[in-house]
Amino acid sequence: MTCERCQDEATVHLTEKIDGRRRELHLCAECARKAGLALPAAAPKLALDAVVQNLIVAHVGELVGELANLTCPHCRLKYMQFRARGRLGCPHDYRVFAPGLVPLLNRVHGATRHVGKVARKRPEAGERLKLRAQLREAVDREDYEYAARLRDQLRLKGADA
Repeated sequence: MTCERCQDEATVHLTEKIDGRRRELHLCAECARKAGLALPAAAPKLALDAVVQNLIVAHVGELVGELANLTCPHCRLKYMQFRARGRLGCPHDYRVFAPGLVPLLNRVHGATRHVGKVARKRPEAGERLKLRAQLREAVDREDYEYAARLRDQLRLKGADA
């Protein structure tokens, strides 16, 4: 873009609204000084890593630096891998990544403790789940008589529900 006064390259760009109309002014540094605009002597020198770090802190928080270094000792998942894919690797991740997960869970769910809706509506659902788990274990152990008794109990509970 060129300066509107001398046709050199414009480095100062002003936009103002007057009576609802937008007016743009593009000037070179010399013409801007002549117009009475106070310009800095030199452009501020900012290191790119400092700018990125400030953006991260502003939008994500200071914990990110600490969290980025965390790795679960059980599944070897890194916190930043969790953030990228949105899934935890094992139950131990809740404890390892707690400083980052607690605010996230509060924001998403409004709580940090899970309270199942099914269990409140139907208290017998928990018992049925326990019986099913026992049935799977009995079949795995090849204890078919016990598995048959558990199956019958499940059928009775299903008829009651």
